[in-house]
Amino acid sequence: MGINKKFKKSNFLNKDIEYYVLRSNTTIEEAYLLYVHDGGDYLELGELEKSYQKLLQHDYNRARKLVFVLISPGSSSERWNSYHRRGKDFDNYIDFMNQELIPEVEQELSDSGIKIVKRGMLGDSLAGNISLNIAVSKPRLWTHLLLQSAAISKHDIESLSDMQQVNWNIYQTVGLYEDEFISPITDEKLYILSRNRELYSAFLALKIHKIRYIECKEHHLWDFWRRDLPNVLHYFTYHS
Repeated sequence: MGINKKFKKSNFLNKDIEYYVLRSNTTIEEAYLLYVHDGGDYLELGELEKSYQKLLQHDYNRARKLVFVLISPGSSSERWNSYHRRGKDFDNYIDFMNQELIPEVEQELSDSGIKIVKRGMLGDSLAGNISLNIAVSKPRLWTHLLLQSAAISKHDIESLSDMQQVNWNIYQTVGLYEDEFISPITDEKLYILSRNRELYSAFLALKIHKIRYIECKEHHLWDFWRRDLPNVLHYFTYHS
């Protein structure tokens, strides 16, 4: 297992974006490619490497196909401005992903003779929100959408209403006590449980049937997402 730190110069965001590529050290012909927002937090707080190592030990031949692209948004204010619909860089961040980072990452895999057979996104809280919005901007590109306590607004949910049926595999989890969470940036309640229930209903209205929706007796905390992460990776690896 190896991890490489990289930087991508973004003309849309007018700065360099830090990201990591984590994958097995073996040669692969097919990739399960997972883009992870809040990538640095998933490495440090989510202990993603440990979950990946356990998956490799459980089923090496399948798990070695996983390729993680872990994108770090920067400071807390930069994160909010990139991931929240009201943020000044929200649209630019989506363009950065669609037009700058994703093409570069996937061209490198193609040049190495690797075929992408699954393409997913993972995010917690606001990182879940930006995952949803990137997927909505190019819905046919994605096979999997993995959301941990996504901090979404009614506007984000309404953005699904104009979509045609899509063939996504969705993992969506949320805590029963998350309606009480208050944003440290805006000092407002985000009603995360209620909005995730609405989002789940919107997915069903689109006739997306490959959904694992789970409510847990949990709060809006990294401890919850870290313990849930092995389930997320298992779902991505085995469901298609």
